[in-house]
Amino acid sequence: MQEGRERRVRSKRSGDRVKKVDRLRNLPDCLLFKILLNLPTKDVVRCSVLSRRWRNVWRYVPGLNLKCSDFMVADCYDSSEFNSLLGFVYRFLGFNSESCLQEFRLMVNWYDDVQLETAHFTQWFNAVVERKVQHLHVLDKTWGIDEVEIPPTVYTCESLVSLNLCDVYLPNPEFVFLPSLKVIVLDEVMFDNDLAFQMLLTGCPVLESLTVNKIYLNLENFQVYSQSLLSFTHVADKDDYLAVVIDAPRLEYLKLSDRRTESFIMKSPGSLVEADIDIVFDIGIKNKFDPNDLPLRHMIRNFLIGISCVKEMIISSSTLEVIYDYSRCEQLPLFRNISFLRVEFTDYRWELLPIFLESCPNLKSLVLGFSIPPGEEGASILPGPRRFLTSLEYVKIVKPMAEEAIEIKLKLVSYFLENSTILKKLTLCLGNFSEKEESVIVKKLLTIPRLSTSCQVFVL
Repeated sequence: MQEGRERRVRSKRSGDRVKKVDRLRNLPDCLLFKILLNLPTKDVVRCSVLSRRWRNVWRYVPGLNLKCSDFMVADCYDSSEFNSLLGFVYRFLGFNSESCLQEFRLMVNWYDDVQLETAHFTQWFNAVVERKVQHLHVLDKTWGIDEVEIPPTVYTCESLVSLNLCDVYLPNPEFVFLPSLKVIVLDEVMFDNDLAFQMLLTGCPVLESLTVNKIYLNLENFQVYSQSLLSFTHVADKDDYLAVVIDAPRLEYLKLSDRRTESFIMKSPGSLVEADIDIVFDIGIKNKFDPNDLPLRHMIRNFLIGISCVKEMIISSSTLEVIYDYSRCEQLPLFRNISFLRVEFTDYRWELLPIFLESCPNLKSLVLGFSIPPGEEGASILPGPRRFLTSLEYVKIVKPMAEEAIEIKLKLVSYFLENSTILKKLTLCLGNFSEKEESVIVKKLLTIPRLSTSCQVFVL
């Protein structure tokens, strides 16, 4: 069919002839390329069989989104497969080489027992830097068999907007200047030099989002200094940092998931809006909370003060337990701005919660989740005197407990209904119960007195 021709089709509901326009065929090139940029390259190449116009479309799409395994066609390794990969990428990068490249996404995954010639990858990275790439994402899934190294040219790519690296090696930079880089994601990245990470941050004057997931540094103190950073995520389960220091005066979102680090220091946290906290200050099964450890108490207090300005918070029950232990020694700081709180419990000790709620005088919405490993109930907590919850309006228990814990759940519901003065809605998710069991539970719920006369209870 000729381009732009309208096809006539007969309606199945009547004998009328209607016109149907092939909108995809009539798209302008600039819009078509923008759409195809969101597809994996192998799917874009498959489109080349659609028509004469589509034969070379893949060459003009301003991005490459490729898995090395896309070229694995046999059950055992054939060197021609890797040569086909090399030829394809070199042809793509060499075609229209004067144009800018919006993105280059590469997943390095190949046969487990085959050594790849990673020097080719270095040439590709250098080529995309020359073509002013904006988004560079490199994921190495060979798990140490082949070490993918990011060349120094990336450190001075002035066009780069986002950098996402997983399981790669970053050499020691002599100079870093990334004036457009706003997003960095580092997942199990190995740095050559202890100062390389600091140099990377220093060379990003407009950095807004930083995600660090188990990077490898030989540092006692992991430090994040940035005047522009708005979002910071730190996930670690293997590192042995003594302290994590965060100095980002414009920071709005903070996520910490770390069971090993002893100290967290927040500097200039006044702009913080959201926080997702799962830390225990290296207090666990082996290291119990010591009320006589004054430096630990001082550090915990400073951290709590540092995040006390947040408006929305997600917190783990492990962190809540540390806060509970600390509260038995010192008074908690007030979290005056919190209006939304979500607590993720990994045991049934909801009694940890009330003392923290009393430090949130303006809390309006509370969501509770329970994810209990089989056979784990946890020790009982002795609750102290409870105050009325004068600001709480909405409570939702989203993840069901096990059947044997339904009485615990009813006590939890009773706590909110009997102590919340203006509660409007409480939603309870029961899970997989029979109709008879649900009926019994609902009857028990109806017997619980409610302090708020306008409160409605919903059972899902």
